Amino acid sequence: MIGPKSNMRETQQDGATVVVEDLWVGFNRGPVLRGVTCSFGAGQPWGLIGPSGSGKSVLLKTMAGIVKPISGAVSIHTKQNGKVPLALMFQEGALFDSLSVFDNVAFPLVGGQVPLRRRAACSDIFLRGRTTLASSKQAEIIEKVNSILARVGLEWAGAKMPAELSGGMRRRVSLARSLVVDPQILLLDDPTGGLDPVASSVIMELIAEIQRESNTSMIIVSQDLRRLIPMVTNVVALFDGRVAASCRIDELTKCDEKVQQFVSCRYDL
Repeated sequence: MIGPKSNMRETQQDGATVVVEDLWVGFNRGPVLRGVTCSFGAGQPWGLIGPSGSGKSVLLKTMAGIVKPISGAVSIHTKQNGKVPLALMFQEGALFDSLSVFDNVAFPLVGGQVPLRRRAACSDIFLRGRTTLASSKQAEIIEKVNSILARVGLEWAGAKMPAELSGGMRRRVSLARSLVVDPQILLLDDPTGGLDPVASSVIMELIAEIQRESNTSMIIVSQDLRRLIPMVTNVVALFDGRVAASCRIDELTKCDEKVQQFVSCRYDL
């Protein structure tokens, strides 16, 4: 079901560490994150767990720069110089319904430009109505998007609209859109939420495979602990906007009792 491996990177990266320091985030109804301090190690898959409403999605969006904190800081540390590419896969995919699959995936590469034609062969979409992109850049984008779609098993779906795909396929499109920028840090907000067991397994297996290939630092929010815990090395648990645990998977049995109870209801410790 999943396509052949693509050369998303010629060599593995060292990865990037995300450090969160005394982070407070709030909205009209009060604080959501209450002094969150934790770090997510470079080149590793991390799980971000906790009850609904504990602030997991807000923490990811703050890391991505979408939500501005009241106080505190998020910093990224890497051995490489320059800006660290970061991507967020939104909860439930958040695709643009009016754009084709191809253009949804290409969107981060073209600065928000949209095609004049909704339906066209994938090789034509960027050759029409894009006067600000050089032909060499167009060709590069076409090749990259098609390669990423093949990587997630959707090389045939470029001209389709999101409404024509199943829920699992739409999540794979969203994952492809996140991967197209070659992120060193990939934030995944409930990538299997609402999917059936088969589609959930396909998505999680694909994410695990991509992490092994690319050495990307991944932070994955999920309530599906049966699939999440076997694929991550460490977890951070949020309860009521605070860090209740930050540990390796094999240390979960030593955590606070409420964390153990939350995990054991969903996964056999």
